[in-house]
Amino acid sequence: MTEPRILGMGPCKVMCIIGTRPEAIKMAPVIRAISKCPSLHAHVLMTGQHREIAAQALESFGILQLNWLKIAKGCHDLADQAGELLKGIRKHISEHHPEYVLTHGDTTTGFVGALAAFYGSVAVGHVEAGLRSGDLYDPFPEEANRRLADQLCHRMFAPTSIARDNLLREGISSDKILTTGNTVVDAVRHLAREIKPARELAELQGVLGPEKRIALVTTHRRENWGQPMRNICNAIKRSLNAHTDLQVVLPVHPNPAVKDVVVSVLEKVPRVHLVEPLSYETLIALERDADLILTDSGGIQEEAPEFGTPLLILRKTTERPEALTSGFAKLVGTNQKAIVDEVARILRSDQTKVDRKNPFGDGHASQRIAQAVETHINSTHDIKIRNVG
Repeated sequence: MTEPRILGMGPCKVMCIIGTRPEAIKMAPVIRAISKCPSLHAHVLMTGQHREIAAQALESFGILQLNWLKIAKGCHDLADQAGELLKGIRKHISEHHPEYVLTHGDTTTGFVGALAAFYGSVAVGHVEAGLRSGDLYDPFPEEANRRLADQLCHRMFAPTSIARDNLLREGISSDKILTTGNTVVDAVRHLAREIKPARELAELQGVLGPEKRIALVTTHRRENWGQPMRNICNAIKRSLNAHTDLQVVLPVHPNPAVKDVVVSVLEKVPRVHLVEPLSYETLIALERDADLILTDSGGIQEEAPEFGTPLLILRKTTERPEALTSGFAKLVGTNQKAIVDEVARILRSDQTKVDRKNPFGDGHASQRIAQAVETHINSTHDIKIRNVG
């Protein structure tokens, strides 16, 4: 049990737990919104899975004060990683006494952060709650992480009405759910106003060729390791042979299970630009300026609609059906023919951009979350005062 905060002793501490770069990007606007509330103080805890690039993403939003969790290195097994994270986060909570904890999404950090807060009797909110694929093992272990985290939280911040309905079907009380929009829309709108065209950015100078059309490709998911990823890479080769005005930019994930396959198939293919992981600003510029995107990333499914860029999802399932029903994306899996055919369909169109409203939010999700946290803390304090009185 954490020690209670003494009323009148300054802003309430809200611990924001972050593990990966996607979490950092989506939590950054929330941290900024919390910091603008006079009664709240954002305490950022980084668990370090994507240490450098996650910190770099937060720096893009002016967030520099970070607390790093010290855990044993080399924990690649999910059970070992979860155990180390639970011990470390629980210890950090007991030392820093937050009034509220926020975790995000579907990572092991998100689930274990909620569990550690629960064990410490600290109120916890789940940002991006309620996403479901319907298959406990796909995506693995993300689907399970989301379901488990949602059972532990005092408040679930659902990004869409579909996510809210998922939670209601699971028996979660409606008064625990707030539909906010997705914070990634807040993040993208904050940065996109300042980002130059992709061809003018330093990271891409000397990379992009003269070809008019650009396809951004990202692939890294565990369920696509091995032959599925080889299928994706071969489909890229076939698409380039069919479309000589097309070039591909592929930031290569450093995991050997990804890198070895991508490099072995695509390293010497003309008009394929294999690059190191890009800064978030450069990635957003490419999403905005590309003619199409092929990805197995969840975050990019939410970001690309902000720019109307057509999206092919390299997965069997998605927890973001809004991207499909709104017409921004199509689920193609890892079948070579399906990928090649859909790339051709998009490139045959005279106008590749999709002119529709982003189904994932209006850019104000973070303010709604910060206000809800502030209201929850204040109401809890009011109850304590009445009980004391």
